Amino acid sequence: MWEHVEGACPPITTTLLLQPYRRGHPSPSILHWCLVQLCCGRRARVHEMSSSVVKVGTWGGDGGSPCDITVAPQRLESVTIRWGKVIDWIAFSYRDSDGKTHTAGPWGGNGRGEGTETITFGPSEYVTEVAWSVGPFKLKNVERCITSIKLVTNVGTYGPFGHAVDSTHHSLPVLGNGSVVGMFARAGDYLDAIGFYVLPC
Repeated sequence: MWEHVEGACPPITTTLLLQPYRRGHPSPSILHWCLVQLCCGRRARVHEMSSSVVKVGTWGGDGGSPCDITVAPQRLESVTIRWGKVIDWIAFSYRDSDGKTHTAGPWGGNGRGEGTETITFGPSEYVTEVAWSVGPFKLKNVERCITSIKLVTNVGTYGPFGHAVDSTHHSLPVLGNGSVVGMFARAGDYLDAIGFYVLPC
């Protein structure tokens, strides 16, 4: 079931509110409903997966090809990012509801970038917010791609990675005890667009 939700919010901020399900609201299958407030008047797609996971996004450009996972995530284990002036590629590992580990990516190109960072989360660590930027890569005549990304957990902050030149900044804080547990994307020579899987509290 796809739902399109649109609303006003302060500039450069995207907020996902997760609250208990109430009769008359959507999403009874996961006992939660989502209100997504988007910057710049853009429209997000909210999709319910199995295991109470919500899929939100994408943000970025239209280049590249769709990249996604096939098994619903329950916990994000690690993230690897190759970055330079923009995000070259991203990869991650996650656990499903049975505790099995899966890997995804690298999604993106073969650029050498300026650095490659691997973040491995602790046993009780979880991602509470993701912040990213969308902008041009003028050197390659790319109009819109992901130019930076930052991960915030209940323990600390990782990044930002990337330069975010001439970019629009976005953030997705998950309220309560919810967490970001996976990603999906569009990718070609670079990370063109990104979206997120959220596990409600």
